[in-house]
Amino acid sequence: MSIAYYLAKRIHFSKGDDSQRVSPPAIRIAISGVAIGVAVMLITVAIVVGFKEEVCQKVIDFSGHLQMQAFVSNNTYELPPVCVSDTMLSFVERVAEVEQVERFVTKPAVIKTDNDFLSVVVKGVEEDGLRGLRGSKGLRGSEWSERDVALSKTIADKLKLKVGDQATFYFVQTDKDADPFALGAENTKVKVRKLNVRDIYETHFSEIDQQMVIGSMSLLQQVSGWDDDMYSAVSLTLKDFDQMDDACWLINRLNLVDRQGVQVYVQTVEELNPTVFAWLALLDTNVWVILILIAVVAAFTMISGLLIIILERTQMIGILKAQGMDNRTLRKVFLWVALFLTGKGMLWGNLIGLVFCFVQWKWHVIGLDPANYYLEWVPIHLPLSMFILINVGTIIITLLVLIGPSALVARIAPTKAIQSE
Repeated sequence: MSIAYYLAKRIHFSKGDDSQRVSPPAIRIAISGVAIGVAVMLITVAIVVGFKEEVCQKVIDFSGHLQMQAFVSNNTYELPPVCVSDTMLSFVERVAEVEQVERFVTKPAVIKTDNDFLSVVVKGVEEDGLRGLRGSKGLRGSEWSERDVALSKTIADKLKLKVGDQATFYFVQTDKDADPFALGAENTKVKVRKLNVRDIYETHFSEIDQQMVIGSMSLLQQVSGWDDDMYSAVSLTLKDFDQMDDACWLINRLNLVDRQGVQVYVQTVEELNPTVFAWLALLDTNVWVILILIAVVAAFTMISGLLIIILERTQMIGILKAQGMDNRTLRKVFLWVALFLTGKGMLWGNLIGLVFCFVQWKWHVIGLDPANYYLEWVPIHLPLSMFILINVGTIIITLLVLIGPSALVARIAPTKAIQSE
């Protein structure tokens, strides 16, 4: 055991007359500053990571990581058909670890009821492609017919529809053999289908809930006059989100062409939803700003506490210097004292932060407005790597910022320090 560590323990754990000393209140403030800083950092990271993961998962559940479609110059819900065969998918799976494949067809439509109408987009999916609607309770585990659809709660409320009701859907179909530059009703056909409201879902994504209806893919293929192997797009869910960009680049390098000669183009979920992911990326910047500010505040409380301890121990420093102790060893003494204080503050901070995270994760005490945040409560997820990084970073930053204030012991003259009271 070094002399510096031994003296630091004596200083830190000494039980003198606290009423005659200045340091106890300062020490409590320093410990509280570190505890609050660590707790806030843990809670902030847990909330942001949890929020990003939940929102990302909602988007991925609905769109997948990658989307294969015909190459078009503009974004539209009525995409030209693309034929993605099993052979083409086998080529894709050679360069990407695909976990799930979902084929779908999208087509604009108008829903007409006795009292109202609404323009929507119908997304026709395979029977096992209804996994994305986590706000629904009845989509899974039961057989669906071609005449069944699921409405979002927003659409159902606007049209005053409920489960079991029927609604009339009008699909506008352009004659593929007509002159594309000729205007007139003779080039279009309106196809009418009466569909049953089988279920109502809610994702809390306004872009989805305000216009998306989930229905049968085979029905939309019939309405569009497409073959069974024609789809608007095919979404791919990968085993690893981090491989998404590399997989997209590799698949596009294959220059896939379907049986109609249509160039197949692959986009990532971030390219399909740029607004959402740009907003999530902005959260990272905000978190770093918060963490830096909290670290600065905690560091200043520790600096003030250490300076008070050094000034209060001036006489002791003078005696130790007079007995031959060098400034370097004395600085180590007070850095050990600072480490003890930081450790105690971190212990309380971890306890407070982890208890808060557990309570929120278990019971969802703090709620959110889904209209603004897409979620009904504050999500919590604290990766072990981030937990370790925050604690190790706190120790390193605290010790680094205290190296300067600890140099104050070198300025204390032994003769004057021993005479001081």
